[in-house]
Amino acid sequence: MSQLRAQRETLEELWKKGLSGQALLLEQSRLVDGFIATHFNAAASEKATKGVALVALGGYGRSELFPYSDIDLLILFREDAKEEMEKIANGVLYPLWDTGLEVGHSVRTLEECLDFAKEDFFFQVAMLDARLLVGSNRLFDELLVRYRTQFIEGSRDEFVHAMKTFRSDRRKRFGSHSYLLEPNIKESKGGMRDIQAMLWTAAFVFGLVDLDAITGAGILLEEERDAFGESWNMLTRVRNRLHYISGRKNDQLYFEQQEEVATAFGYQAQDGVLGVEHFMRDLYGHLQVIAVTTDLFFDHVDDVLGFASGKGARLQVVEKGIECRNNRIHLTTSEEDLKSRPYLLMRCFLASAKTGFPLHHRTRKMITGNLDLVTDKMRSSARMSKPFFEILESGEDVLTVLEVMLETGLLSAYIPEFGNIELLVQHDIYHIYTVDRHLLQSVADLQEVTRSEESVFQTIASPHVLFLATLLHDIGKGSGGDHSNIGAEMVGAVGRRLGLNDAECACLEFVVRYHLFMPESALRRDLNDEQFVQRCAETIGDTERLAMLYLISVADARATGPSAWSDWKGALLYEMYMKVHPYLQFQAVDDVLPMVDQGLDWLREQVASLIGDERECGVTVDDFPPDYLLSFTPEAVAAHVRIRCENYKVLQQKAIIFPRKRQAQWSLLIMCRDRRGLLAKICGVLGLHNLSVLNAQIFTWKDGSAVDILDVLPEDGVEYEEKDWQAINDDLNLALNHRLGLGHRLYKKLSSGIGRAKRSTGTNEIRVVVDNKASDNYTVVEVYSDDSPGQLYRITQTLADFGINIYRAFIATEVEQLIDVFYVLDSQQEKIVEPAFIKELRDGVLYAIGGGLQG
Repeated sequence: MSQLRAQRETLEELWKKGLSGQALLLEQSRLVDGFIATHFNAAASEKATKGVALVALGGYGRSELFPYSDIDLLILFREDAKEEMEKIANGVLYPLWDTGLEVGHSVRTLEECLDFAKEDFFFQVAMLDARLLVGSNRLFDELLVRYRTQFIEGSRDEFVHAMKTFRSDRRKRFGSHSYLLEPNIKESKGGMRDIQAMLWTAAFVFGLVDLDAITGAGILLEEERDAFGESWNMLTRVRNRLHYISGRKNDQLYFEQQEEVATAFGYQAQDGVLGVEHFMRDLYGHLQVIAVTTDLFFDHVDDVLGFASGKGARLQVVEKGIECRNNRIHLTTSEEDLKSRPYLLMRCFLASAKTGFPLHHRTRKMITGNLDLVTDKMRSSARMSKPFFEILESGEDVLTVLEVMLETGLLSAYIPEFGNIELLVQHDIYHIYTVDRHLLQSVADLQEVTRSEESVFQTIASPHVLFLATLLHDIGKGSGGDHSNIGAEMVGAVGRRLGLNDAECACLEFVVRYHLFMPESALRRDLNDEQFVQRCAETIGDTERLAMLYLISVADARATGPSAWSDWKGALLYEMYMKVHPYLQFQAVDDVLPMVDQGLDWLREQVASLIGDERECGVTVDDFPPDYLLSFTPEAVAAHVRIRCENYKVLQQKAIIFPRKRQAQWSLLIMCRDRRGLLAKICGVLGLHNLSVLNAQIFTWKDGSAVDILDVLPEDGVEYEEKDWQAINDDLNLALNHRLGLGHRLYKKLSSGIGRAKRSTGTNEIRVVVDNKASDNYTVVEVYSDDSPGQLYRITQTLADFGINIYRAFIATEVEQLIDVFYVLDSQQEKIVEPAFIKELRDGVLYAIGGGLQG
């Protein structure tokens, strides 16, 4: 084992004992410096020491060598020392490789370096960190002089333009937010690349070599420098640990590693918030400090170089004290005048929202420095609330405007309750943003939703209430209880401060309290159950509240992340809106229910006319349950009848699957003779073939024909046309005839790792609820469990084992959390009401899904 490898292992032991941050990087760099110098001196002749120089670049050049980072090495040589250079290269590189280190090296003459720099911007940047390790000082100094002459003097504009393009491209690739679920400590917004970009630009443009020099030049305040340094050190500590626990170069803080890092840093659960959530909140705060400071630094550079003016820029007085100058919004009033007109703080953001131009960096700092002017009196002033509501409802690029409002501190100063959820983290893989960023994104998405759902939005008389509810709908999170109810109790006071009347405050509280009502109902309840729809209408109360709940539901889901939104979910929400609306529109159930009965009569007439002679078909329209007729068009019902007629003999023995590709998912029509455990067999076979069930509509005609419609999605990436539907149909018939063991096959599939890779937080609910109030006609069984291959089969098979008949199934898989809802009756076609049987049923299902027993 080489000495360097042993020293690095010793260093890792010191890291375990507490050595961290910049001190660890310096020690890593020092060890490698010594190793390289020793091998250089062993291989170098006197001529080599004058004609060859070993130069450190990149992080190694800055003496910031992370445990598993690459060692960037430039072997610089004169033409007449080529032979000596080759000996040195062999004498240094091979021993380095033997230690297991990753070495990125280049071998160039001085002229080759300069020529390469002309073609490669990143090499130009790397030269800013160049550090001589060993060899010819004279050669290295000559390189630096010619580099500065050719690439720094007179090239500031080009450098800054290239650097800003590099930053923009990086943020597009790694995310334009610092608050993503799995931040990249190096590349994400607010990461170490932003730190380096600022320091490189400060050195290139101003000749400022470090944070102290930047502060001394007046670009940073001392408190800003201190906060920046603290955040830099925190990112360094996290990145060090990521390298060590990964055993390789890794800069992404993956979800699975977050709890381990939080524990290592001493974070513990407190006030109902997990230790990992406290850690991530702090980390996001540090990323924000870096992001904001570096953004403001580049704004300052734009000012100095005149980039901010842009083409066609002009001076425009927005109002007294606010100007649009050089495509930036400037707060031009004096500090003394601002004290008498503090509402200008908010009006600056309105100007930004109307023009699309950002706030000037000095204006942002001025706002942050005067937050004490936002007193209780100002929070209740219409001069603050009017522009605030205008920003929410119609501001251009409202997300960016609100983000800057949050970063300057004005949003939390104006609405102190918002400060409770700043940078608050939810440790799951469902929410991709922190709570505060999710709320800002929700407002931005609501603006888009109101345009795409204009007819719904136009029914709302108080749109400002909807936008405020959207901004505050999760304000109750992190308080250790039901965030909807807690939030509803908080927002009334906010609404009154902002000038809402009593009716508007009541509406605001209602929307926040019930903002999850429609998604939970649409995904987990039978929307063809008229009594359920009636109860929804009674809960909601009027058409304006219904419209608000619908629009906020869509915006909330879209803003949560791609896993929370789909066209299928959108269709269910719209269906619920359309079914509840008539009850509220007519304001009387007595007016609606007769319409439903009339609709059923009309449907029967339409179906009868389409199927013709009922005697030839073997079924009559009276054989169809009302909920079945309400679920399909007359043409679809007639098609089902024709399938039954054409395949009558086959359907007495076998099932037939008719797949169809729909826009949001694939739909399967499955027809056969009804039998106990049919849905379990179907779910088991679909699980074997890597199909995830989203929804199941299960109907049985009076003649015993089962007509089941299942919405499914592939888990294996196979396209619809590539799916072997006949093999699925064959396996289903084998299972129905007891010739296919689904239990052991699914177990083998799970144990072999085939299928979806699941990531679990370990905090998922595992419980079973038996509810006899949700439906007048059925018992509703809700099952909350981890989502894993075969889980749905185990649940449905257990229900079948209890002799329970399933009439509806709603499968809402919210990333790793499976929420299955079944409308059922017992073997006697009765609701399940006996307490002992309910407990037995709960315990049986819990055991099947691995949840133990429920007390």
